[in-house]
Amino acid sequence: MRLWTLQAPEVVAAVRASGRYRADWDLVSSNFRPTFRAMTDEMARRGIDCGDAPPVWCWPGRGLRRTPVRRTANALLGEHEWAHGRWLLKLRVPEAVTLSTSYSAWNDHLAYTLGDPYGTAEMDWSGRLHTDWDERQVTIPELRAEWIVRARPYPPDAETAARIAADPLLRGPEQ
Repeated sequence: MRLWTLQAPEVVAAVRASGRYRADWDLVSSNFRPTFRAMTDEMARRGIDCGDAPPVWCWPGRGLRRTPVRRTANALLGEHEWAHGRWLLKLRVPEAVTLSTSYSAWNDHLAYTLGDPYGTAEMDWSGRLHTDWDERQVTIPELRAEWIVRARPYPPDAETAARIAADPLLRGPEQ
């Protein structure tokens, strides 16, 4: 399955150093952990072993079209993450270790677990898209070097870069 993901530079370094990377629960906000654990539990029910790690989030496709990649990146990443740096990884992952779900259903379920009464109590694991604007997301148990087709730094758009440059807390001491 062709996928793409955006990752921090240290993730890329870990894959280069050891051949694989598993995420760490310390990187997941404590509010999100129950829902992320539900995702790993569903993956385990399907025979996908995350070990004791949260899943890695990906999106289907080759990551070639700029608009969907940029739209997704801007929706998911905060300025502090952009300032830290991100890499676009294009992957070819065996379908047997992927779980495809609705991004809309996921967000509705996540909202419910965070206390939103309009969220959805039960996650729809079918992968069915729920609206015309919905998109598929794919989780995998880890990143492996042999799955990476291409990796390159992925800078923020000009507007985000300007906000980072104007913020002394984001631009770092070297600038």
